[in-house]
Amino acid sequence: MISVNNLISVFMNYKINRLVEYACLIYQRHDKFAKDVFKMYFKTYVDNYYYSVFDTIENGTYSIDNLILELDGAMKELLHNYLEYELEVSNSEYSENVTFIKKSKGFVLEVIKIDQLNIDSKDSIEKVVLDFVNNNEIVKSMIGNLDNKLVSYVRETYNTNNKLLNYKDNYFTIASRKFERHDDIDFISLKQQIKSLDNYKKLMVDKVYEEDMLDIKKIECLIQKISLELLKNLLDKKKSKVYILELSSDCISRGKIIDKIYDLIDNPLFKKYVVLGIDYNIFLNQRSAFDDSFTYACLQDYSHINDIYLKTENIVNEGFFSYLIVVDYKYRDRDFFVNYENENIDILLYEEG
Repeated sequence: MISVNNLISVFMNYKINRLVEYACLIYQRHDKFAKDVFKMYFKTYVDNYYYSVFDTIENGTYSIDNLILELDGAMKELLHNYLEYELEVSNSEYSENVTFIKKSKGFVLEVIKIDQLNIDSKDSIEKVVLDFVNNNEIVKSMIGNLDNKLVSYVRETYNTNNKLLNYKDNYFTIASRKFERHDDIDFISLKQQIKSLDNYKKLMVDKVYEEDMLDIKKIECLIQKISLELLKNLLDKKKSKVYILELSSDCISRGKIIDKIYDLIDNPLFKKYVVLGIDYNIFLNQRSAFDDSFTYACLQDYSHINDIYLKTENIVNEGFFSYLIVVDYKYRDRDFFVNYENENIDILLYEEG
């Protein structure tokens, strides 16, 4: 899979940096100060448009009006932070940069339109970008004779994004397990699909794959694969399912999720659609590892539990889990789980087969 970084964050940071490149080209200003200002504004846009994360307004949804409010907030922060430079630079430079912070706020509203252009193929890039420039009076008046360079920038972005989003993995895939009465939730795991092996080699691969020492690597790979799936759905404007991903005990150490795993999942888009599955005993022993920025599912095997009511109430009364996955149970107890109702938690039973 792609290098072990937070894939969604890497993609969004690349998008921000490319928007900065477009803005600098059109505005024809390439100094560090301008890049830093643009970066702040475009980060605000990406947070709003792709993550539905807002700093200035509460519980917002993306709209141009809300984005303008958010950009106003970013502008005020930029102006406040720049106050400390008033005595460190000349009056003319200070005044020029303050003016730039204010003027560029409106300018970025034009640049983000490039990010939202409908480019359906590599061959259409030149026409789509040039039509955009010719129909946008602000951009057309500023870009001069650099419109073809903007085309090349957009083409480079398209090629890079296309390479990532069409990445093919011939060795591993996501296996999904369904739940009764919950078509919108999948329990996911990693499945190896190495082909062109004789029976002996396949048995050896299967044996090595099941070794505990590979658990962390398998979870890393699974996180990257589901992150790519979330990105594709986001960009295609398709609603993602809720995915439950189990963290094994190897992912928890000294009261926290180990850094290499936490860094991969610490992203607003991931947190919106991926629920972390935790065995109840792991939770009890490592309670401090789990912060409330994620959503959690409790995994509990009831096949050896006699007082299923008490066990369930103990889990529910934690007030921590959004889902309770019944890993296994005695068939005589099925009606209890099927009919159990609590507004704070959903009980999930695996589909048979």
